[in-house]
Amino acid sequence: MLKRLHKIIGLSIGVIVVHLAITGILLMYPYSFRLTETYFTNDYLYYLYDMHTPSDVRVLEDSEAIGLIGSKIIVSDSVIETNLENIISFLKKDNHIFLVNSNTVLVIEENDFEARVYKSKKFEFSLYSIGFSNYQVAIEDVDNNIFIMDQNFDFIKSNDNTIDYVESQLVTPSLELSQYFLNQVQGPGIQALRFVADLHNGRFFGPIVMMIFFISSFLIIFLAISGFYITIRPKVKRYFYKKKNSSKF
Repeated sequence: MLKRLHKIIGLSIGVIVVHLAITGILLMYPYSFRLTETYFTNDYLYYLYDMHTPSDVRVLEDSEAIGLIGSKIIVSDSVIETNLENIISFLKKDNHIFLVNSNTVLVIEENDFEARVYKSKKFEFSLYSIGFSNYQVAIEDVDNNIFIMDQNFDFIKSNDNTIDYVESQLVTPSLELSQYFLNQVQGPGIQALRFVADLHNGRFFGPIVMMIFFISSFLIIFLAISGFYITIRPKVKRYFYKKKNSSKF
């Protein structure tokens, strides 16, 4: 019975054992296999790791100096976390960057040493875009009302229906520029060492496979103990059998 159970379990987890052995060898010699120097930039892997892809990068239509990825702004090789979700658009005037989502305008001040959040303004109505009106920063709501920013960074509703308003447009940059901005936010890609480690422990496949690997670890222990027992048991029996027969004489 023990031998049959040993064979069944051994055959069942054989593939897992091979998988663990191969990935284990790779992890033991990461520098020999260049795991620390190799990075994957596959969009499917980015999706599995919940990372950004080149299509997530946005820049201004008339300028590629500032990049937008999610809630992060990349300017002058610095990544600024705005904590502002679902950003509609942004623009820059002098040393200030203005970002807008559906109900908030965030002002970031940039100087020679750092960039910091200077002011945040929430609105009770829904915003549609941000842009310029006669070189002044302005925002537009969903009802096409225009609000012009004053010197105190407050937005005053304009009653002029003929006001000249130029909306700030965001576009997807070239692949090369997208990769540049992505590198600022999340590095050159998914490191091979991390990828192999997640393959080894099962995290890459999700919680179900991780549980299978967890159970398999105990089954491997059982295989080791049962294999040792099956191997040593006949020898022990022969030893005691010979000792018993020799004592009769």
